[in-house]
Amino acid sequence: MKKIESPSKILLVLTLIEFINYFDRQVVFPLFSFLKADFGLSDFELGLIGTVFMIIHASFSVPLGILADKWVRKNIIAMGVAIWSVATFITGIVQNFTQLLITRAAVGIGEASYAPAATSLISDNYPIEKRARASSIFHLGMFLGGTLGMILAGVIGSHLGWRACFFIVAIPGIILAIAALRIKETKHSIQNTEAVNKTNILQLFKTPAYVMTLISGIMLTFTSSAIISWMTQFFIRFHNYSVDQASITIGLAVVIGGPLGIYSGGYFSDLLYNKYKKPRSLAMAFAFLAATPLIYITLTTQNEILLLVTLVLATYLMTFYYGPMVALIQDIVPGALKATAFAFYLFTVHLIGSTPAPALIGKVSDATNLQTALFLVVISNFLGGVLLLITSSVIMKQRKIQESTV
Repeated sequence: MKKIESPSKILLVLTLIEFINYFDRQVVFPLFSFLKADFGLSDFELGLIGTVFMIIHASFSVPLGILADKWVRKNIIAMGVAIWSVATFITGIVQNFTQLLITRAAVGIGEASYAPAATSLISDNYPIEKRARASSIFHLGMFLGGTLGMILAGVIGSHLGWRACFFIVAIPGIILAIAALRIKETKHSIQNTEAVNKTNILQLFKTPAYVMTLISGIMLTFTSSAIISWMTQFFIRFHNYSVDQASITIGLAVVIGGPLGIYSGGYFSDLLYNKYKKPRSLAMAFAFLAATPLIYITLTTQNEILLLVTLVLATYLMTFYYGPMVALIQDIVPGALKATAFAFYLFTVHLIGSTPAPALIGKVSDATNLQTALFLVVISNFLGGVLLLITSSVIMKQRKIQESTV
């Protein structure tokens, strides 16, 4: 079996897997209306579908990330893809809410294995000056996969039933699991085994820039998790869209704004880093602060054109952080802990940020309404931008201290 060796081909395979990763992950949210009707669920229970997934995903991301710094990463990737694909297929045959939660939890286990190993491979195959752009291309797979999952779930669910969605999206994962085994692995695991230990891992949390990055990420992932989980339902309930109309409309808006935002984030953060010697977090901070009023308008306007325009623009700005965040973490941690540091990032931001968001929004929605509940994301998005500004300041101060001691 011929090996996949060139950086561009490795990036292509990893991007395709990321596409399927998020396709599988996001396909459930547009189906909330069908699941609510079939199983008689409250908004809080609907939110639990996302929350349980994230609890498991966050819990497994750290041990699997540490394993990625010690073992063969392509094997971890292949195994994870196979697990989440089988679990997705089984989701299509569940008979009650408990079974649904179990299968989505299993998807979380499989997907937890992927990002730390994949981002570590990308970091090893691309020089630091190109790392954010490579990460942005990788995250295009995430964004396009999640968006297409949203669109097709609404359309397929409306015409073939919600179970068919899970059967269809499970198949490509098995094919890509086999492709992952063909990736040429570096000697990363052998070189870094001794470096990945308790002492060095604890050092991560004594690094101010890394800690601030974690806190910023918590706010950002709360925002994105809440919007991904509930925006389709917001369009259905407050703008009288059907399930497939809401899925297609939101999906197209995201397709327009998202890829441009992801690429722009990588481009501008690399420009700031390489040409102006500024931390990549600065580009993310400005983007999130600018997105905050646009999110508010999206949630309050009754004008359909303004609704869609602000959604596209907010999406563009809010997706700036996907590539730069990965590169930022790689910039501020030791090389031997790249996968581990990213795994702890995923664990922290998902456990504290993403995990409670779907259920919390659902709980507030049950008590008030969905629009009021979604105002929480305006607050979290603004705080995320402010915290990224503080992160940038911390990084620049640390850099000056290091330069003065040389």
